[in-house]
Amino acid sequence: MTAGTLYFPALTPKRVRIRPSLFRERSGRAAVFALNAAERGGALLSTGGRRLIEQLPAGCERLFRTEDGVRFLWDGTALYKGEDSFSLSSPPLDVLSFVGETGREYCALTASGLYLLGAEGAEAVEGAPTGSAMALHGERLFIASGETLSYSAPLLPADWTISADGAGEIVLPSAGGAIQRLLSHRGRLLCFRERGITALTAPGDFLDFKAEEIPCAFGSLIASSVAACGSRILFCTEEGIFSLKGEAVTAVEGCGEGLVDFTKGVRAASAGESYYAALTLLSGERCILSLAGERAALLRLEADDVLGGKQFFFLQGGRLYALDEKGAGEREMLLEFPLSDFGLAEIRYLDGVRVEGEGSFRLEVRPARGLPRFVRGRAGEDIRLSPPLKGSAFALRVRSSGRAKLGSLILRLREGKE
Repeated sequence: MTAGTLYFPALTPKRVRIRPSLFRERSGRAAVFALNAAERGGALLSTGGRRLIEQLPAGCERLFRTEDGVRFLWDGTALYKGEDSFSLSSPPLDVLSFVGETGREYCALTASGLYLLGAEGAEAVEGAPTGSAMALHGERLFIASGETLSYSAPLLPADWTISADGAGEIVLPSAGGAIQRLLSHRGRLLCFRERGITALTAPGDFLDFKAEEIPCAFGSLIASSVAACGSRILFCTEEGIFSLKGEAVTAVEGCGEGLVDFTKGVRAASAGESYYAALTLLSGERCILSLAGERAALLRLEADDVLGGKQFFFLQGGRLYALDEKGAGEREMLLEFPLSDFGLAEIRYLDGVRVEGEGSFRLEVRPARGLPRFVRGRAGEDIRLSPPLKGSAFALRVRSSGRAKLGSLILRLREGKE
């Protein structure tokens, strides 16, 4: 065959703009998975910064905040409130504040019992039951153990003398299993069980107690993930993230939940109406999920524990940190665009990529078959692939280690029939 008889297929140049949407598809936007990225004004911005608040006492491993805003620390042997320390025989499950005869008082629940935390240290409450969770509701302190709810005398969390108008207990059998978390929320005492939720209306008179099962179906509850966020309560199970609002339990989707390994546990807290959860991805990387309304982000920050209130804080390596959106993330922003043919009938060659935004980027372009190609450049530059990458569809992975903004990707392609 001579050169004059060779056939060169006609290839038509195409330009495709991909506008990303974090975790979920939106009109005209492609769903992307991202770490250390937040969606603002139709673009993805690098985030994941943190600000050191203070160095905590050696050995600090748990944080608690009571309703009056007081912070408690647990170092494995003692509970601390400022300069005051309280020796406990086992780790606290929860710490609460209540109005007592001398003003604001505090108590801690452990696996071995209930303790008052006063000027003389931690004092075991005689007659109080052991349990896995507690909450103040309807002027009483409730403690859950299995399917049983024990309650103190009204206005007296340290009085567990059983009487007609004093302390007592009720048994709440349910297919949902044992009660693992109690939460007083908008007039109801919510009992989060292994596989269900019971709502208890508990006025001062125990004869008027009323329990109702909230219709829901989910896998094993992660008790440490339950947090009230305004009008709704968010929690995790081994099947995903769920929201309870009123009587409705719904799955929370489009927040990267498909990449989370819920079997590794979750610790969560709320700040205002925002939900923050320290969790582990299927890749093994530890992250913090930030969920504010419908806006979600996975931050590449490790947390040993989390603390809510007016502001969100987290514990890592014995230090207390707050989030700082203006600070540079300790690890790079990572965006993953899924494999796509971009709506073209015959994609054959990818010649180059341009990032619309700000900052420097490293790109990995992977065809449906074959080896990936790695290129780098700054926003606004035409980043050439030399030689062009051949394929019927492409996936892209974009990284940036500094402050960056990505509004869209523009791909330069040639398509045709061979």
